Amino acid sequence: MKSLVFCGCFCVFVLGAAQLFAEQEPKVTRCNVTGQWRSEQGSMLQLTSTGPEVRGIYHTAVETALGASGHNRESKVVGVVGHGLQPAVAFSVLWAKGSCSSWVGQCFLLPGGGQVLKTLWMLRSVVESSLDNWESTRLGEDQFIFVGHMEGRDGH
Repeated sequence: MKSLVFCGCFCVFVLGAAQLFAEQEPKVTRCNVTGQWRSEQGSMLQLTSTGPEVRGIYHTAVETALGASGHNRESKVVGVVGHGLQPAVAFSVLWAKGSCSSWVGQCFLLPGGGQVLKTLWMLRSVVESSLDNWESTRLGEDQFIFVGHMEGRDGH
């Protein structure tokens, strides 16, 4: 009788443990740029990668001048992504008033299972003359934290 009770308790324990592990999110083993990302400034980036090509939408939270990025502050993204577990990535945006922004960086896996894009960016604003060239380019650093997969996609 004791062995039957022990066997029953052991089976319940094993089944419970198996269910617990089955319900956990799978551990990320490769940095995948497909999905939604949030920058340190609050801008949102939606990317889809197919092979080495990256496309998506960038919704900016910042502008150099009111209306420079367009009425909805969105633009299309085009770029490339490399191979490997933590690939290099580069993407660009052409804004409504003619300026363009580009980011280049790398996708990293975080110890807790998350992902981050560490990038350097360049913004080139359109100016009236070559005499104003000195004020037309800005450089900076930004990171994007992965916030989730896009609706209707599995992100892989």
